[in-house]
Amino acid sequence: MGGANMKNAMKKLQKITGLGEILAKRLIKAGYDSYESIVAAGEEGLRKIKGLNPHTIPSIIEQATKLAAEIHEQRARKLADIKAAAAAIRNQVEELSRTLKDRAAQELTGKSRNAITLQLNKMLTAIEKVESALETRAKGARKRLAKAGQCLAQLTADMEINELDSALKKARKSLKKIYE
Repeated sequence: MGGANMKNAMKKLQKITGLGEILAKRLIKAGYDSYESIVAAGEEGLRKIKGLNPHTIPSIIEQATKLAAEIHEQRARKLADIKAAAAAIRNQVEELSRTLKDRAAQELTGKSRNAITLQLNKMLTAIEKVESALETRAKGARKRLAKAGQCLAQLTADMEINELDSALKKARKSLKKIYE
């Protein structure tokens, strides 16, 4: 484990009462660098750590269990927020699609209608890819979804076709960075 990673892991482990710098370092060297790994090691695994008081091991495991659960809940909340942002973008695109289809029926010619339809379909496909990738690619997704949402928020149904096309491409580019 690299120096910066080890320091981060040590800081996290030191949140457990009874673990100082030395014991945290020993745990990490033994392969117990997270709350989950401490819980998985159990009492038997932690008894092998030099200098760890056997009487404090149940407390350490209990604290590690609580801290692991808190982290899991935080991740779940963040993921739910990101999924909600992706759903909002999907709704924006679907609404824009309906509006443009109405406009297309009235005034857009075949080539321009096809170009916008293609961009909207690509956008919906990109959103589907984002939604399926969020479980494993959530890091940075919130920021990129916000950027795509800003691009879409500036769109209006009465914009010129080339402006719509360009703005949709820009929004899609933000989304592609999530799943590629």
